[in-house]
Amino acid sequence: MFLGILGIAVGGYQCLKGHNYSVAAQHEATTIGRIVGVSRHGTVRYEFTVNGVKVDDSSDVCTTPPAPDACRSDGAVLVYYARQPFQNSLLEDFSIASNRAYRMGKPALAIGLPLTALSGAALAILPRKKRTEEESDPEADA
Repeated sequence: MFLGILGIAVGGYQCLKGHNYSVAAQHEATTIGRIVGVSRHGTVRYEFTVNGVKVDDSSDVCTTPPAPDACRSDGAVLVYYARQPFQNSLLEDFSIASNRAYRMGKPALAIGLPLTALSGAALAILPRKKRTEEESDPEADA
């Protein structure tokens, strides 16, 4: 049951993320930003300016450096941003991010939903079956 619920949660989150990225891909624009730091875990912090407003964001993926090793050496990067369905930015194309999120989310949902349904059915049926066996067992009364 736990694995099914976990699959539904992870799959639902990834599919929601995939949907949001696919909407953002229809409204995306690009600009040049710069890396301001990389954490030990590989998260990349970057800054860019849109319409005179400086934006600071982070990403786990850095696939758009115009120069080699830009992601590791605080270099310039191509930033994809969109204001639909909400303000968002990535260091990769939104359509690629959407495909990756769906590739992770759909199988997790496909496994999690049946697992949860089967577990729920088993939890509903087993107590009834046990109760009927106890009622029909004549030796249990003696």
